Amino acid sequence: MTTFAGDNQCSYTVWMMVTVPRIAVAPSLDAAPFIYGIRCAADLRSGLTLSSPAETVRSFREGAADLALVPSSCVPSLPDAELATEYCIGSSGASGSALLAGGVPPAEARRIFFDPEAPAEARLAAYLCERHWRTTPEFIACPDPASADTGCAGDLSLLAGERALCAAGRCAVVCDLGAEWSRTTRQPFVFAVWVARKGADKARTEALQRALTFGLEHAYETVLDGGWADKPYDAYGHLTRQTDYIFDLQKHKALQKFWDSGIKVSPRANPG
Repeated sequence: MTTFAGDNQCSYTVWMMVTVPRIAVAPSLDAAPFIYGIRCAADLRSGLTLSSPAETVRSFREGAADLALVPSSCVPSLPDAELATEYCIGSSGASGSALLAGGVPPAEARRIFFDPEAPAEARLAAYLCERHWRTTPEFIACPDPASADTGCAGDLSLLAGERALCAAGRCAVVCDLGAEWSRTTRQPFVFAVWVARKGADKARTEALQRALTFGLEHAYETVLDGGWADKPYDAYGHLTRQTDYIFDLQKHKALQKFWDSGIKVSPRANPG
Protein backbone atom coordinates (compact mmCIF):
# COMPACT_ATOMS: atom_id res chain seq x y z
CA MET A 1 0.00 0.00 0.00
CA THR A 2 1.39 3.40 -0.99
CA THR A 3 0.26 6.68 0.54
CA PHE A 4 1.59 10.19 0.17
CA ALA A 5 2.75 12.24 3.13
CA GLY A 6 2.19 15.99 3.18
CA ASP A 7 -0.79 18.21 3.63
CA ASN A 8 -0.33 21.08 1.16
CA GLN A 9 -1.77 19.95 -2.18
CA CYS A 10 -0.18 22.73 -4.27
CA SER A 11 3.31 22.21 -2.89
CA TYR A 12 2.77 18.47 -3.01
CA THR A 13 1.98 18.51 -6.75
CA VAL A 14 5.06 20.59 -7.56
CA TRP A 15 7.24 18.30 -5.43
CA MET A 16 5.93 15.31 -7.31
CA MET A 17 7.16 16.88 -10.57
CA VAL A 18 10.63 17.27 -9.08
CA THR A 19 11.06 13.79 -7.55
CA VAL A 20 9.29 12.39 -4.54
CA PRO A 21 11.47 10.23 -2.28
CA ARG A 22 10.03 6.77 -1.94
CA ILE A 23 10.04 5.43 1.61
CA ALA A 24 9.40 1.79 2.55
CA VAL A 25 8.51 0.64 6.07
CA ALA A 26 7.07 -2.54 7.56
CA PRO A 27 4.18 -1.49 9.82
CA SER A 28 4.55 -2.53 13.46
CA LEU A 29 4.20 -0.96 16.88
CA ASP A 30 7.95 -0.30 17.05
CA ALA A 31 7.82 1.49 13.70
CA ALA A 32 4.55 3.31 14.41
CA PRO A 33 6.15 6.58 15.66
CA PHE A 34 8.23 6.73 12.48
CA ILE A 35 5.18 6.21 10.29
CA TYR A 36 3.21 8.80 12.25
CA GLY A 37 6.01 11.34 11.88
CA ILE A 38 6.36 10.78 8.13
CA ARG A 39 2.64 11.16 7.59
CA CYS A 40 2.49 14.34 9.67
CA ALA A 41 5.68 15.93 8.32
CA ALA A 42 5.19 19.41 6.89
CA ASP A 43 8.43 19.46 4.92
CA LEU A 44 8.70 15.85 3.72
CA ARG A 45 6.70 15.11 0.60
CA SER A 46 7.13 11.40 0.04
CA GLY A 47 5.63 8.21 -1.28
CA LEU A 48 5.22 5.95 1.75
CA THR A 49 4.87 2.22 1.12
CA LEU A 50 3.85 -0.09 3.97
CA SER A 51 4.64 -3.76 3.41
CA SER A 52 6.24 -6.78 5.05
CA PRO A 53 9.90 -6.68 6.10
CA ALA A 54 10.85 -8.95 3.20
CA GLU A 55 8.99 -6.75 0.72
CA THR A 56 10.60 -3.65 2.20
CA VAL A 57 14.07 -5.10 1.70
CA ARG A 58 13.14 -6.21 -1.81
CA SER A 59 11.81 -2.75 -2.69
CA PHE A 60 15.07 -1.14 -1.64
CA ARG A 61 17.23 -3.75 -3.36
CA GLU A 62 15.30 -3.42 -6.65
CA GLY A 63 15.27 0.38 -6.62
CA ALA A 64 11.59 0.82 -5.82
CA ALA A 65 12.43 2.61 -2.55
CA ASP A 66 14.97 5.34 -1.88
CA LEU A 67 14.82 5.16 1.92
CA ALA A 68 13.78 2.15 3.97
CA LEU A 69 13.56 0.83 7.50
CA VAL A 70 15.03 -2.68 7.20
CA PRO A 71 15.94 -5.52 9.57
CA SER A 72 19.51 -4.98 10.76
CA SER A 73 20.58 -8.46 9.68
CA CYS A 74 19.71 -7.65 6.04
CA VAL A 75 21.92 -4.58 5.60
CA PRO A 76 25.11 -6.48 4.60
CA SER A 77 23.15 -7.99 1.69
CA LEU A 78 22.35 -4.51 0.33
CA PRO A 79 25.56 -3.32 -1.35
CA ASP A 80 24.04 0.00 -2.45
CA ALA A 81 22.88 0.89 1.07
CA GLU A 82 24.34 3.21 3.66
CA LEU A 83 23.04 3.85 7.14
CA ALA A 84 20.84 6.93 7.34
CA THR A 85 19.36 8.99 10.21
CA GLU A 86 20.25 8.97 13.89
CA TYR A 87 17.41 6.60 14.72
CA CYS A 88 16.88 2.85 14.75
CA ILE A 89 14.72 0.27 16.49
CA GLY A 90 16.74 -1.15 19.33
CA SER A 91 16.82 -2.12 22.97
CA SER A 92 19.21 -1.52 25.85
CA GLY A 93 18.02 -4.48 27.88
CA ALA A 94 14.74 -6.35 27.74
CA SER A 95 13.11 -5.66 24.36
CA GLY A 96 9.68 -7.09 25.07
CA SER A 97 9.38 -7.87 21.38
CA ALA A 98 11.81 -10.76 20.88
CA LEU A 99 11.09 -13.75 23.11
CA LEU A 100 11.78 -17.47 23.23
CA ALA A 101 8.83 -19.42 24.57
CA GLY A 102 8.47 -23.09 25.36
CA GLY A 103 9.09 -25.76 27.92
CA VAL A 104 12.88 -26.04 28.03
CA PRO A 105 15.82 -23.71 28.72
CA PRO A 106 17.50 -22.37 25.54
CA ALA A 107 20.60 -24.48 26.21
CA GLU A 108 18.44 -27.60 25.79
CA ALA A 109 16.66 -26.45 22.63
CA ARG A 110 16.62 -28.85 19.71
CA ARG A 111 14.29 -26.96 17.40
CA ILE A 112 13.33 -23.28 17.23
CA PHE A 113 10.30 -22.24 15.20
CA PHE A 114 10.55 -18.71 13.86
CA ASP A 115 8.78 -16.35 11.47
CA PRO A 116 10.97 -15.69 8.39
CA GLU A 117 9.64 -12.12 8.47
CA ALA A 118 11.71 -11.60 11.65
CA PRO A 119 15.24 -12.24 10.33
CA ALA A 120 17.08 -10.04 12.84
CA GLU A 121 15.42 -11.78 15.79
CA ALA A 122 16.19 -15.21 14.28
CA ARG A 123 19.83 -14.35 13.73
CA LEU A 124 20.05 -12.96 17.25
CA ALA A 125 18.66 -16.24 18.58
CA ALA A 126 21.21 -18.17 16.50
CA TYR A 127 24.02 -15.97 17.83
CA LEU A 128 23.01 -16.56 21.44
CA CYS A 129 22.58 -20.28 20.88
CA GLU A 130 26.06 -20.67 19.41
CA ARG A 131 28.07 -18.15 21.43
CA HIS A 132 26.24 -18.10 24.76
CA TRP A 133 24.25 -21.29 25.25
CA ARG A 134 26.66 -23.46 23.23
CA THR A 135 23.97 -25.30 21.35
CA THR A 136 23.01 -25.64 17.68
CA PRO A 137 19.26 -26.18 17.41
CA GLU A 138 17.49 -26.60 14.09
CA PHE A 139 15.69 -23.45 12.94
CA ILE A 140 12.34 -24.09 11.30
CA ALA A 141 10.58 -21.36 9.31
CA CYS A 142 6.96 -21.05 10.34
CA PRO A 143 4.55 -18.19 9.52
CA ASP A 144 3.04 -18.33 13.02
CA PRO A 145 5.51 -19.67 15.60
CA ALA A 146 2.99 -19.04 18.37
CA SER A 147 0.75 -21.73 16.86
CA ALA A 148 3.49 -24.14 15.79
CA ASP A 149 3.33 -27.76 16.91
CA THR A 150 6.00 -27.61 19.60
CA GLY A 151 4.97 -30.80 21.29
CA CYS A 152 8.38 -32.44 21.03
CA ALA A 153 10.86 -32.15 23.85
CA GLY A 154 13.34 -29.42 23.11
CA ASP A 155 11.01 -27.27 20.98
CA LEU A 156 10.92 -23.49 21.39
CA SER A 157 9.05 -20.74 19.55
CA LEU A 158 10.67 -17.43 18.68
CA LEU A 159 8.02 -14.75 19.09
CA ALA A 160 8.67 -11.33 17.56
CA GLY A 161 6.81 -8.05 17.46
CA GLU A 162 3.18 -8.07 18.45
CA ARG A 163 3.18 -11.84 18.98
CA ALA A 164 5.79 -11.36 21.69
CA LEU A 165 3.91 -8.46 23.30
CA CYS A 166 0.69 -10.47 23.37
CA ALA A 167 2.47 -13.56 24.75
CA ALA A 168 3.99 -11.87 27.78
CA GLY A 169 2.28 -13.28 30.85
CA ARG A 170 0.22 -15.73 28.79
CA CYS A 171 2.74 -18.43 27.89
CA ALA A 172 5.95 -19.96 29.18
CA VAL A 173 8.48 -17.34 28.14
CA VAL A 174 12.00 -18.72 28.49
CA CYS A 175 13.92 -15.51 27.86
CA ASP A 176 13.94 -12.07 26.30
CA LEU A 177 16.58 -12.08 23.55
CA GLY A 178 17.34 -8.38 23.93
CA ALA A 179 18.02 -8.85 27.62
CA GLU A 180 20.23 -11.89 26.99
CA TRP A 181 22.27 -10.06 24.35
CA SER A 182 22.79 -7.07 26.65
CA ARG A 183 23.68 -9.29 29.60
CA THR A 184 26.26 -11.33 27.67
CA THR A 185 27.80 -8.57 25.51
CA ARG A 186 27.13 -5.53 27.73
CA GLN A 187 25.87 -3.77 24.64
CA PRO A 188 22.48 -2.68 23.30
CA PHE A 189 20.93 -4.48 20.34
CA VAL A 190 19.70 -3.04 17.04
CA PHE A 191 16.75 -4.76 15.38
CA ALA A 192 16.16 -2.39 12.45
CA VAL A 193 17.90 0.58 10.83
CA TRP A 194 17.17 3.25 8.24
CA VAL A 195 19.10 2.94 4.99
CA ALA A 196 19.49 5.21 1.99
CA ARG A 197 21.21 4.71 -1.33
CA LYS A 198 24.86 5.66 -1.37
CA GLY A 199 25.20 9.27 -2.44
CA ALA A 200 21.57 10.04 -1.59
CA ASP A 201 20.45 13.66 -1.36
CA LYS A 202 21.24 14.74 2.19
CA ALA A 203 18.29 17.14 2.15
CA ARG A 204 16.01 14.10 1.94
CA THR A 205 17.59 12.26 4.82
CA GLU A 206 17.58 15.44 6.91
CA ALA A 207 13.87 15.92 6.19
CA LEU A 208 13.28 12.29 7.14
CA GLN A 209 15.26 12.81 10.36
CA ARG A 210 13.00 15.72 11.31
CA ALA A 211 9.90 13.68 10.54
CA LEU A 212 11.10 10.77 12.68
CA THR A 213 11.93 13.14 15.52
CA PHE A 214 8.40 14.52 15.38
CA GLY A 215 6.95 11.02 15.53
CA LEU A 216 9.07 10.00 18.50
CA GLU A 217 8.13 13.19 20.33
CA HIS A 218 4.48 12.30 19.83
CA ALA A 219 4.44 8.68 21.00
CA TYR A 220 1.17 9.14 22.85
CA GLU A 221 -0.55 10.54 19.77
CA THR A 222 0.95 7.69 17.77
CA VAL A 223 -0.64 5.12 20.08
CA LEU A 224 -4.05 6.79 19.87
CA ASP A 225 -3.92 7.42 16.14
CA GLY A 226 -2.96 3.85 15.28
CA GLY A 227 -5.46 2.13 17.58
CA TRP A 228 -2.64 0.72 19.69
CA ALA A 229 -4.35 1.83 22.91
CA ASP A 230 -6.93 -0.94 22.39
CA LYS A 231 -4.36 -3.71 22.38
CA PRO A 232 -4.02 -6.18 25.29
CA TYR A 233 -0.60 -4.78 26.23
CA ASP A 234 0.85 -1.43 27.23
CA ALA A 235 1.79 -0.02 23.82
CA TYR A 236 2.84 3.39 25.14
CA GLY A 237 4.97 1.80 27.86
CA HIS A 238 6.67 -0.43 25.28
CA LEU A 239 7.51 2.54 23.05
CA THR A 240 8.79 4.76 25.83
CA ARG A 241 10.44 2.28 28.21
CA GLN A 242 11.51 -0.81 26.26
CA THR A 243 12.29 0.46 22.76
CA ASP A 244 15.48 2.48 22.36
CA TYR A 245 15.40 4.57 19.20
CA ILE A 246 18.66 6.51 19.44
CA PHE A 247 21.25 5.11 17.02
CA ASP A 248 24.30 6.21 18.99
CA LEU A 249 27.94 5.12 18.84
CA GLN A 250 27.36 2.24 21.25
CA LYS A 251 24.66 0.82 19.00
CA HIS A 252 26.85 1.27 15.93
CA LYS A 253 29.53 -0.81 17.64
CA ALA A 254 27.02 -3.43 18.75
CA LEU A 255 25.61 -3.69 15.24
CA GLN A 256 29.07 -4.14 13.78
CA LYS A 257 29.74 -6.90 16.31
CA PHE A 258 26.50 -8.59 15.24
CA TRP A 259 27.47 -8.39 11.57
CA ASP A 260 31.05 -9.49 12.16
CA SER A 261 29.90 -12.66 13.92
CA GLY A 262 29.10 -14.15 10.52
CA ILE A 263 26.33 -16.24 12.06
CA LYS A 264 23.45 -16.98 9.72
CA VAL A 265 20.22 -18.91 9.94
CA SER A 266 19.69 -21.72 7.45
CA PRO A 267 16.12 -22.76 8.15
CA ARG A 268 14.05 -25.53 6.76
CA ALA A 269 10.36 -25.13 6.09
CA ASN A 270 7.93 -26.38 8.69
CA PRO A 271 6.57 -29.67 7.38
CA GLY A 272 3.21 -28.88 8.90
